[in-house]
Amino acid sequence: MPSVFSGFRACLVLLAVAAACPAVAQMPLRVVLPFSFQGALGNWTLAEADGCYKRQDLAVVIDGGKGSGDAISKVAAGAYDIGIADFSSIVLFGVRQPAVGLVVVYVMWDRTPTSVAALKKSGIRKPTDLAGKRIGDPVGEASRELFPAFADATGLDPKSVEWINVAINLRQTALFRGEYDAAAGHMYTITSGLRAIGVADDDVVVMPYADYGVEMFGNSVFVKSAWAAAHQKEVKGFLVCAVESMKKAIADPKAAVASLKPHNSMLDERQANAELEFSNHFSVLTPHVRANGLSTIDPARLDKVLATVALAYGIEKPAATIWSGAYLPPLADRKVAAP
Repeated sequence: MPSVFSGFRACLVLLAVAAACPAVAQMPLRVVLPFSFQGALGNWTLAEADGCYKRQDLAVVIDGGKGSGDAISKVAAGAYDIGIADFSSIVLFGVRQPAVGLVVVYVMWDRTPTSVAALKKSGIRKPTDLAGKRIGDPVGEASRELFPAFADATGLDPKSVEWINVAINLRQTALFRGEYDAAAGHMYTITSGLRAIGVADDDVVVMPYADYGVEMFGNSVFVKSAWAAAHQKEVKGFLVCAVESMKKAIADPKAAVASLKPHNSMLDERQANAELEFSNHFSVLTPHVRANGLSTIDPARLDKVLATVALAYGIEKPAATIWSGAYLPPLADRKVAAP
C-alpha cells in the first residue's frame, strides 16, 4: 500500500511538472484601423479592455491609420495581419492587385455613411440641384469615389459637377465660407463639423447615398486570404471579439468610448459618444442587421454591392470571392437584441 509520503512525493512531482509547463502562448496579431482612435471605432478597443482578445489567446496590438488606403497598403505589404477599411476601397485594391489576395471577412458597417451636404441658403434641396455646382472633398475619399453611383441612382449627370480638392480638416469650414456649393463625405463628420462652427442642423441639407438606393457596405475587416488560411483559429477568434464587442458597444457606448482613452488622451468623450451612437444606429443597426444579424451577406445583395462598385469606378464587376463568411461565428451569435 502506498504510503502517505509516497503520495506526497507524487504530488510534488506533478506540481513541479505543471510549474515547468509554460502557459498557452498568445498569438501576436497586428491590427490597423482606418483612422485614429475615434468614437465610431470604440468597439475594437472595447474588446481589448474587457479581455476578449486574451480569452481567444490573441495578443492584439491595435494601431490607428491614415485612411482606408493607408490601412489596405499596410496589410498588403505584410506590416499588419488584419485591417479595417472601407469596403469599396478594399474591392478596388483587389481588382487592381489581385495577386495580393485580399478578402473581406466581416462587414462592420452594413450601410455606408457616404453623403453630399449643402447649406440651405445655396438653394440645393435634392441631388439634381447639384448640376452645375462645385463639390468639395479630398481626392480618394469614399463619398467622392462613389459619387458616380449616387448620380446614376438619382438621374444626375456626374460630369455636370466640378470637384474642388480640399484637406479633410478644412472641408466644412470651406463650405461655410462659400468656397464651393456642397461637400461630400461621411455624413456625421460633415454635420458635426458644421455644428462646431455655429451652423444649425436645420440650416443643412444632407443627402445620404443609402437613402437614394446606393447599396454599399462601409468599414469592413479584411486580411490576405493566404494568411487567413494559415491562421484560421486566429481569424475566427478575432471575429468572435468583433461580434461580441459590437454588441457591447451598442448596449454600452460609454464603455466603448472609455476604452479609447488609453489610445487617445486628447479624446473629446462627448463628441466620441455622439459619433459612436450615430454609427451604431445608422451604419450598424440597419433593418437588414436587425432582421438577419451582424455581417450576414447573401449572394444577391453582395452582387448588387459589387455592381455598384463597378459603376462607381468604371470597372468590370469584381468577383464575389472578395468576400468570405467562412470565419464568422455562428449566426445565432451574430443576432442583435437591438434597442
